Amino acid sequence: MIEIETACFTWIRTGDLDQVIRAFGGHPLVSEPETLDGLFGIAPEDLPDDATGVALVARHGEWAVIVEPFAFRGLSQALLGQAVAKGEAFRVAWTVNMATFVSYVRDGEVVASFDALDIDGASGREWLDGLPAGEADWRADWRATAFAVAEHLSGVVIDDDWTARSHALHWLRPVTVGVRPALRADGRMRAIAAVDPRIARIIADPTPDRLPEIVAIAADMAVTTAGVDGPLVEEALAMIATGECSAELAERLDVFQMELARREWEAFRASPDSARERSPSPGHDTDYGRWAVKGAAVGALTAAVNPDMGPFWRARQVVTYSGGTYLGEENGDLDRHYALGNVVTFLDP
Repeated sequence: MIEIETACFTWIRTGDLDQVIRAFGGHPLVSEPETLDGLFGIAPEDLPDDATGVALVARHGEWAVIVEPFAFRGLSQALLGQAVAKGEAFRVAWTVNMATFVSYVRDGEVVASFDALDIDGASGREWLDGLPAGEADWRADWRATAFAVAEHLSGVVIDDDWTARSHALHWLRPVTVGVRPALRADGRMRAIAAVDPRIARIIADPTPDRLPEIVAIAADMAVTTAGVDGPLVEEALAMIATGECSAELAERLDVFQMELARREWEAFRASPDSARERSPSPGHDTDYGRWAVKGAAVGALTAAVNPDMGPFWRARQVVTYSGGTYLGEENGDLDRHYALGNVVTFLDP
């Protein structure tokens, strides 16, 4: 139904929808009618000089649906926490490169937050498991499932009639976001923190200053799990430990990753058809899967030393690549990854 390349949809229930619009940077009394197609016909260069974003706002009783085509304010966990200090919000966003962001916030607290394409790494599993939609639904069609969850929560149906109707278009001005909602550490996070002081420190103080430490832990887990080694890997790990970056080192790692991808493809072509059918995501179970795991680990190292990334996006990329190495459950790495992913999502600017 929603075939848009990039968007942020936020469903919000609160007793003061005007204040929500102000929190996003709009003025509740200054708007113009527009349809969804009209909204997505607006380009960043079309913004007024004093605006930094645009949103379509549809009121439905105590709920509102806020749609942003770019410069997503709804991605900010802090903004959502401020907007629903008393109430709830559900947000789904995606980019043209298929980065996906799903969150549920209630009474200023982030209850659940996850990548729709990595349901295994979702935080707030108790809330997620209580929804009518199960893991199979998310894996089959994450976007349709996200909109079904939004309809379940809000009662608002986003169908052809809704998209054809005019809603209120608001130009968004810069805003100052208040206090970030508290990190919600569930039982799984608390359990790994009890046996790993590094994770305990990060959970206890989830600030942007922790991002380099998160990168170092995630990169080390990826390298160890994948069994990738050598002077280039050691050089990268040493640099990551200092928090420094190097474009030249990132380039060499990128070449290494391409060589691993070549070996993966060769192993895949050499494997029997029956093995390929059994293992669409083979992990460590096939020769080509093991090469893919090594490639993911080197991808984590490349992102970790890439100077063109900001601290948050570097941490997000490294944690994502680390998950692609099929971390171990018995040694606690899977739970460490879960905890680190939750903190990175919490620190989403």
